[in-house]
Amino acid sequence: MFTCIAIDDEFSALELLTDYIAEVPQLKLLKTYTNPLFALTAIEKSAKPFDIAFLDIQMPEMNGLELAKRIRHKIKKLVFTTANATYAVDSYDLDADDFLLKPFSNSRFQQCTKKLFKSLIEVTPESIKEFILVKSAEQRNQFIKVKIIDIIAVEAQERSTKIFTTRGLINSNSSLAEMLALLDHEKRFSKVHRSFIVAENQIKILERSYIVLYNDLRISIGRKYADFYDMMANKK
Repeated sequence: MFTCIAIDDEFSALELLTDYIAEVPQLKLLKTYTNPLFALTAIEKSAKPFDIAFLDIQMPEMNGLELAKRIRHKIKKLVFTTANATYAVDSYDLDADDFLLKPFSNSRFQQCTKKLFKSLIEVTPESIKEFILVKSAEQRNQFIKVKIIDIIAVEAQERSTKIFTTRGLINSNSSLAEMLALLDHEKRFSKVHRSFIVAENQIKILERSYIVLYNDLRISIGRKYADFYDMMANKK
């Protein structure tokens, strides 16, 4: 299932889009927004990127093109929805994946989503990666091969990291930012605190302010990542 959000200042347009999304079993609508500034704040706080964003262009306070520039790094597939065809060129300058001209039919929407799904599920060498190589803290110029499925959590330690795995603890000179980049293709990893990355399938207890992992490690959920609780609670 792919996650999506919808942003449109017209309630009737948002309602129709919501109905279209409801007819696509592969799509899970996480949130709708009528205010682009509220959407910007929520998206910037999101612990994980969204698979798809459906974004209107003509909106008060901030138009969709400006909003897209601010959130593009958090959106895997961007689709503009607007009644003005003159925005088409501008939308593709922002690397939009599709452009739905209002009023668009359900069949046109289905055509759009099928194209997006095909792109999202394409198998790449990264998507089948089983191991990552991390810098050893014990020996300079040495790398340690870590099986991704074994990783429970990663904790930042100044410029190094502690990697908690099902096989034990690994001390690494790889930074948390480097670890996040290495695990970026794995959707089950999330940053829940400025010092922690966790594997979602290793969460034993989920509370609004903290989580407990299966290795009994308790981690506070940072205020910046407060939406992580809602994201996990909404997962089926």
